[in-house]
Amino acid sequence: MRTPLIMAATVSALALACDGSVDAEDEIVCSTQFTIAGSAVLETKPAEIGGCWPVGTWTFTLTQTANSCATAPTPLAQYQMKVERDLAAPEPDHTYNYTFLTDPTDMTVELGTTSGGGGLCEGEILIFADGGNTVWNLHPALQADNTLNGLGDYEQHTTNQIPQE
Repeated sequence: MRTPLIMAATVSALALACDGSVDAEDEIVCSTQFTIAGSAVLETKPAEIGGCWPVGTWTFTLTQTANSCATAPTPLAQYQMKVERDLAAPEPDHTYNYTFLTDPTDMTVELGTTSGGGGLCEGEILIFADGGNTVWNLHPALQADNTLNGLGDYEQHTTNQIPQE
């Protein structure tokens, strides 16, 4: 699993060959939008930490709000992300390890958290499928009462969207 999340799904991009010429142009074939609802079970926040404290387990579901795909995608029954402090890091109070509990073996999932968004913290979850041509871009927002809300989308692309390391 690659962490933390550094990229976001793009609406349109050009794939360049090594010589700089255009190899293929990405197009979005269809998309579906979702709202997010759920909750987080968080570890106790240290007194010296201000702002975003994402450490714990985030669990949420998706509800479709719009769809342009011929067949609407079927979200999973629930999604879960675990955030842990990276105690081996020089700054363990601000460095995290992420596990996609929904499928811990999926090496194409990108996970991360950031301050702000629609709440105290915002999760960033990119799930790639179909060789990278399908992207689930989910942004659960952590609220002060440990509930999650937010937005997400599903896109089918004509080219692979998995970031190359």
